Parts: sequence; C-alpha cells; structure tokens
Amino acid sequence: MRVFKGNGWANARPALLLLLSASIPAVLICGVLGYYLIQSQKAALNQVIGDRAQRLATALSRELETHAQLLSILSESPRLDPPIRTSEFTELGNRLRARIPEWEMFRVTDLEGRVVVAVPESKRVRPLDGVVDRESHNRLIETKRAVIGNVTLGPRHLPAFPIRVPVIRQDKVVYGLAAVIRPQSLTNILRANGLPQSWIGWISDGKGRLAASTAGTEFITLPVEKLVEIQPLTEDGLAPGRLHTGEEVRIATVQVKGSDWTVSVGMPFMEYQQISAQGLYVLVATGGVTLLLSALAVFLFLRELDGRRRNDAALASWQRMDALGKLTGGIAHDFNNILMVFQSGAESLTRRRDDDIRVSRILEGMIDAVTRGRTLTQRLLSFSRRSSEKAATTSLQDNIETLRETLDQAAQGAVEVRIAFDDDLWPINVDQLALETTLINLVTNAREAMPAGGVVQIKARNIGNLHAEISRLEGPGVAITVSDEGKGVRAEDVGRVFEPFYTTKQDGAPGLGLSQVHAFAERSGGAVTLTSVESHGADFTLYLPRSVSTVPSGPIPVAGDADLPRKILVVDDTPSSLAVAKMTLEDVGLEVVAVSSGRAALAALQNETGIEAVLTDIRMPAMSGLELADYIRAIDPGIAIVLMTGFSEALEQGERVELPVLMKPFTFADLHEALSASLMSVRKRTSA
Repeated sequence: MRVFKGNGWANARPALLLLLSASIPAVLICGVLGYYLIQSQKAALNQVIGDRAQRLATALSRELETHAQLLSILSESPRLDPPIRTSEFTELGNRLRARIPEWEMFRVTDLEGRVVVAVPESKRVRPLDGVVDRESHNRLIETKRAVIGNVTLGPRHLPAFPIRVPVIRQDKVVYGLAAVIRPQSLTNILRANGLPQSWIGWISDGKGRLAASTAGTEFITLPVEKLVEIQPLTEDGLAPGRLHTGEEVRIATVQVKGSDWTVSVGMPFMEYQQISAQGLYVLVATGGVTLLLSALAVFLFLRELDGRRRNDAALASWQRMDALGKLTGGIAHDFNNILMVFQSGAESLTRRRDDDIRVSRILEGMIDAVTRGRTLTQRLLSFSRRSSEKAATTSLQDNIETLRETLDQAAQGAVEVRIAFDDDLWPINVDQLALETTLINLVTNAREAMPAGGVVQIKARNIGNLHAEISRLEGPGVAITVSDEGKGVRAEDVGRVFEPFYTTKQDGAPGLGLSQVHAFAERSGGAVTLTSVESHGADFTLYLPRSVSTVPSGPIPVAGDADLPRKILVVDDTPSSLAVAKMTLEDVGLEVVAVSSGRAALAALQNETGIEAVLTDIRMPAMSGLELADYIRAIDPGIAIVLMTGFSEALEQGERVELPVLMKPFTFADLHEALSASLMSVRKRTSA
C-alpha cells in the first residue's frame, strides 16, 4: 500500500509542477497589471493638481483683467483731461468705489509718480507724494499698457497691490490711473474654485512675495520661502515642498496670463503616498505569492531530482577516484623509475668505487634523474599555483629556436612541428619554463590525437584588443594557436577538456596536460580556448596580455663573482637535508653551523660570532623560515638570508618574498648564485 501511495505521489509531481509553472506567470502578470493601474492613478492625480492650479490661474487672470479693463474705460473719461478738476474726479471715484468694493483707493499720478489726486483722500497720502510701488509705475510709462503691480505695504502698513493703466491724450501718456486693491479679495478666489480643504493654495507676485494664501493673511508680502520651501521639479512636472508647519506637499505652479504673477497649489504628500503604498502592497503581495509558489515548485523539483542527483554524485565520485587512482599510478611509475636510477647507482658505486669512468656515468644518470623528478613535481604543483612568481618579460620570436628543438622532442618523429611566429610580436610577461611546459602539453595532446602522424602548426600573432576575442580580457596581447590534423573533439566534450582528471582517451587514462594549460593561462592573466570539429582537428589558442615592460637587451647581471660568506648558518628540520647542505658548503671551505629549528637558529645567532649568512628551509614546525627571516632582519639587517623549500603553500598562493628562494632540489651553482646575490644586496643596503 505504501509503495502504491509513493508511486501515485511521484506520478502526480510532474502535473503539479506544470500547474505551478503556469500559475507563477499568471500571478506575476496580475501583480504587474495592478501595479501599473495604481501608477496610472498617481499620474491622474498629478494631472488633477496641475488642473486645479491652471483653473485658479485662469480665474485670477480673468479677475485682474476685468479690473484693468474697467480702469482702461475710465481712462477715456473727459474728467481725466488735464488739468484734472479734483472735485469732479472725487465724485467719480466715490461712485466707482461704491460699485467696486475691491478698490481700496482710486488715484491719479503724474509721469514722475507723484499722486495728483486720490479717492478717498488720506491724511497719510497727500497730493504730490510719490507712489509706493515705483517699479510698476515706471513700467506703465515705458510700455503704455496696463500693469499689475507687486504687493507692498502702504503708508498705513497695510498690504495692497495696484492695477495701473495709462491715461493717453494725443498719443502721449499724461497720467497714470491706478486702483489699489487689498489681497483679501484674492484669497476668496482661491477658496471659491473648489480647492479641497486639506490642500493649500497661494498667489505670488513678480518678486516672489505672497499676495494671497489659504494658510492665512500673516504671510502676505513675505517671500514665498517663509510659507513653503520648494525643491526642483521632478519628472512629472510637480515640485516637492515642505510647508512652514513641516508638512510635505506636492506643488503645481502656473503663470498668470498677462502678468508675472503665479498661482500654486499644494497637495499633502500623505494623500499621494497612500496611492504609492497601495502599489507597494500589490507588489509585496504579488512577490509573496510568487515566492510561495516558486518555493513549492523548487521543493517539488528538488524532490524529483534528488534520487537522480545522488546517483550522478555517486557515479562522479567513483569516476574521480578512479581517475585519481590511475593518475597516482602514473606518478608512482615515474618516481619509481627515478628511484630505481638512484638505487642501482648507489649499489654500483658501493661495489666499484675505483672505476672512475663508471662512477662518472652513474653520477650523470643520477643528476639527470634529479632533473626529471624536479620537472615532474613542478608540473604537478602548477595546477594549484595561483601566481607566477617566476614571470619575466620575454619575446617569443627570440626563443623560437629553443622552442623548436624542445617541441620537436615532444612530437617524437612521426609528427612534424611547424612554427610560424610574426617578427613583430609584442613582449609578454610569463614564466618561461611554464610556457614551454604548456606548449609541450599542447604538442603532446596533438601527437596523441594523430597516432598515424601528421603536422602540428604553431602560430603566434598580435591582437590589438583581446576583448574582441575573449570578453573578460582587455587591452592588447599575443595569441598562440596550436593546430593539429587529428580526430578533433566532440561538441559535448569541448567545454570539459580543461577540467582536472577529465579525459577523452579510449583507455580512460587520465592526464593533467590540458588542466595545466588552463592553469598557466589563468595565472598569466590570459585565457585559453578550444575550437574543434570532430574528425577535422582541433585549434587550441592561448591569449596572453602584452607586457608593459620591454625585453632586457642583454643577460641580467648576477652576483656570481661576489665572495661567499666565511661563516653560514644552515637551518632545516629534515636531518638528511641538513647533513647534505652542511657537507656541500664545507666542501667549498665554508664554516657551517647547522641547526634543526627556528628557535635553535636564533640561539645560534646569539652564541656564535661571525655568521654572515643564513640558509633556511621555509616549511618547519613551530617557526617557519619566513618568520625566522623576519626575526633575523629585525635583529641584524646585515646578515644575508636565502630561503629554500620543496613546497611552500604561502609561495604557491602568491605571497611575495623579497629574499632569494631556492626550490629543492637545487645545484651548488644555484646556491652560490643566491648567496652571492643576497650578500651583495645586504652590502648595498647597509652602505647606503
């Protein structure tokens, strides 16, 4: 029964996954449509704010224009013919003020702005006094057209603004006719045009002073900034602002036609934000439902693939272990061959020590075995190395003959290697030995792809911008292409050939060659690609950045001629290595102090006199060679230090060391050169 239920659930999972896959887009579409619907409501509200401001501006323009037209009609009256008869004008003015209560004062001014006659008469405004708003009077005389003045405080410190028209006789302005209006009448316009109670509206004159406001009369004649702090316009044409009370508003401002006045309407930002909050709620709800459905779909999908994934993981693990076992066997085979050379050589030396010719031949074989073993370990270490500490600027065309000889040996007879490098190749910054190893691996791979023989083409060319070839690289560089005529690589294998332990060989024998090629390219700041068509060969291309340095014009001078130290301290935690190093240095006449730890080395430096140099291993327990070097340089900067190691994790991960480093095994010539260079560096530093 349980098996039946399990099978039923397993059969239902694909249908449920299909249903969920169809539901998720539907939920997203509904959420997006809802969000855009709310966004359209926000846009409509923006339009409402602008429409309200436009409506108020139109009403104000109509009101001001009406006053100006009345004044223009009066300006044609014979009673304003000069000279003005005060009694007649006063009678006319009183009648007009009775019919138009908004006109606080009715006056005539001469061309210099002095009051000729005013209705009603005021003790504070005497005839021939100057007008308060001189700027609007000057504009009237200059333009000969009606002018809306600015809000000012009159003689009685009451706010008002004038509407002025010219009195023209015989095509000349003889007087200015003005009606002085209190701003309270403008506030009525703001409230009479349907402005919501929670909104705010204000009118500002040409100088940015408040002429009217629904916030109260105390702000009239003050700068607009006293009422509201307005920020720059946003993309929707509205301006954010903050009222004097701290409330945030969204503001629409419209110019009043026929004047330099403006009308502004502000809507509380909270009302606007409510719509935004609704849009956010819709998005959050949509996202929540989508995440829930997606999580359920992912859960079902993972359950569906769980069994297959376990099987694939088990198979992949078995394949990796099998490849690692074969690789280990190949490495063990190579090292056993090297050890066999030493085993047989040691036994032969024991039996026939007096045969100089035989001894020389055996020693040459041992030295050659050491070289092969060192090369093998360097190739193995290159896969985990993150830096190229031995990189130097080099020119490929200068080393073409050396490369040709090396690659011919790797090709082995039946395969012909053809090298074609451009003469003007740019210099590159690489580890020369690693580059040669990389090309050997590529040639070896080509040779194995052509068991019946063939031609391997190696070409190098300059590339103006590597980005055109490899998207993640930038700048100029050099491309080295290795092409063969072999069986090629299947399309499904092209993306995996650079993986460690991956192989396309028929016998399944693993190799690290192409993985080493990839590691070298990455370490050198470049890349490697494969282009292949099955049964039509393969093209491997190395892309290496152009070096900013130039190739040295001659051999780099070394300090090989410098004197060796008279007394040297050797530090190594391996007894056999320590004994061999001590014996080698004593053979050339040096006084040697040998210790097996960093602490013992520090004690020897305190107890022994005359020590000029220290040769120390890097990997030691308790205190590494790098730490010991720091202590020694702090105690006595005049002591030369040379490091040696078979493997250092710090160096392999890219840590930079200013001291000479010898990789075991090394020759006495290498040791001599490193000691001499270190001594010369110390002497230059201490003498400076």
